[in-house]
Amino acid sequence: MAFPPQPSSFFSEGDRPLRAEEVEDPFRRGILTIARATSRAELPWPLRTPDTLRAANDD
Repeated sequence: MAFPPQPSSFFSEGDRPLRAEEVEDPFRRGILTIARATSRAELPWPLRTPDTLRAANDD
């Protein structure tokens, strides 16, 4: 779980990853906005999955 919170971006300025709010191009901003939403949806999955699997085995 240490990997996902690390800052990253498809676009950077030098060594610094750019946030969606820092990108002027609407298409690039869209890519970053979608990536952020995907990450937020994915992060809870590894925490929930073991409980879901245990519950399925208990049935």
